[in-house]
Amino acid sequence: MKLHVWLFTLLSVVGLLTAQSHVPDYWNSMIGSAFTDNGAYTVLRQICDEAGGRLTGTEQNEKAQHILLQHLQTARLNARLEYFEMPGWKRGADVVRMVQPTMRTLRAVALGYVDKTPAFEAPLIYGLSGQKRILDSLDVKGKIVLVGFEKPKSGPRPFRAQVIRFAAENGARAVLFVNKKIGGLCLAGTSSFQGIPAPIPAFSLTREEGLWLKRLLETGQKVLLQMAVRSYCTRVKTANVVLTIPGTVPDKIVLGAHFDSWDLGQGSIDNGLGTAILFEVARLIQKYHPHNYYTLEFVWFNGEELGLWGSKKYVEMHHAEPIIAMLNMDMTGRPTGFNVMGFTEFLPFFERLLPLLGGFNLERGIVNSPWTNSDHMPFMLRGIPVITLTAHLDKDQVNYYHSFGDTFDKVRPDYLAQASGLIAVLASELANERRLHLQPKSNESLKKMLEHYHLDEILKKENEWPFRE
Repeated sequence: MKLHVWLFTLLSVVGLLTAQSHVPDYWNSMIGSAFTDNGAYTVLRQICDEAGGRLTGTEQNEKAQHILLQHLQTARLNARLEYFEMPGWKRGADVVRMVQPTMRTLRAVALGYVDKTPAFEAPLIYGLSGQKRILDSLDVKGKIVLVGFEKPKSGPRPFRAQVIRFAAENGARAVLFVNKKIGGLCLAGTSSFQGIPAPIPAFSLTREEGLWLKRLLETGQKVLLQMAVRSYCTRVKTANVVLTIPGTVPDKIVLGAHFDSWDLGQGSIDNGLGTAILFEVARLIQKYHPHNYYTLEFVWFNGEELGLWGSKKYVEMHHAEPIIAMLNMDMTGRPTGFNVMGFTEFLPFFERLLPLLGGFNLERGIVNSPWTNSDHMPFMLRGIPVITLTAHLDKDQVNYYHSFGDTFDKVRPDYLAQASGLIAVLASELANERRLHLQPKSNESLKKMLEHYHLDEILKKENEWPFRE
């Protein structure tokens, strides 16, 4: 971004906020420093360029963690490591090769928790979207199932873990998932939400080669593939990074972001953004507003991509502590609004805050649209009120999610500055808002909320539904 454009954006945001009534001086200090110092950008660049992708349990993850701790120490923030063990996974030199009708090594990546499998050959069959009724109706025994990205003609699309299970139950040897994005991209992901080794090998395949295989099958060609899996499952010891800014009372608000990433790119967008923003928010609050009523705890969670392990372990280890709220930052771009995530008790707070933030152009305002599969979920499933931002990411930032192209060159410093400044203000205000009287929902109330927003359907598919039926 050109310097004069960046400065104009900064002056516009700070100027508009100053014009608002009842805006504390520290707001302007926080927002100004987020732009002029932009510690988020500096930290993220070093993590991405010197460590790279941060798959949990790897040397790269540990090196990136060391870089983060050094920056926290420089900012006079005394963080600690909270160690835990989890089901880990190591990527090996896996091979997916076409041997008939021609020879070609395909561009494919194993999904997490796919375990070692000796080399084998098997014919390919097209399994459409991988729905159970479809795989039950096909003769997939002894074959590799190719699963497309097209929308099913009827019924919901199953999750990858479900497709793998359906295929294995019918005797398939492996599954290939075709990525819907163009450009030779493979989509990394996990085959299990519980860390269980996949029953059969499962790979992500590029759109281009997937469509090629599909065309061959549609014309009646026999397609024979060869596979060898050298990736493997193993227990790993890792850690969350935890930083506490004590308040007047021990009741605490957790601000979290997952630190780990997939290993294909540099994890700059997912979730380098949240990692860096969380650092900057901690720096800004410590420097400009360290004394608050509620305790603030900043947590960089590890193991999110393999099944939310860091946040699950944190909630287990801290279950007896008075956690009153959780704010999650996952791929947070330019802020566009606030999401109360089904916890409508936050509405009065945001209705008071929003009119004072005109310089941020929060066009979506306040929304109530809960979602799953990030580090707020273990808190939410305990009934702890959670919130997130709604945010905009550019097309080239979103397009390379979980792939080789998730690299630092796509990071925008102005987006980091806007998000850091806004969240620092939000966290400071929330940390001194005594009128909310936040408390965990009862099991009955939580169950009704999850069912109301149809989250029960997703959670049951993932075997994450916490209630006995």
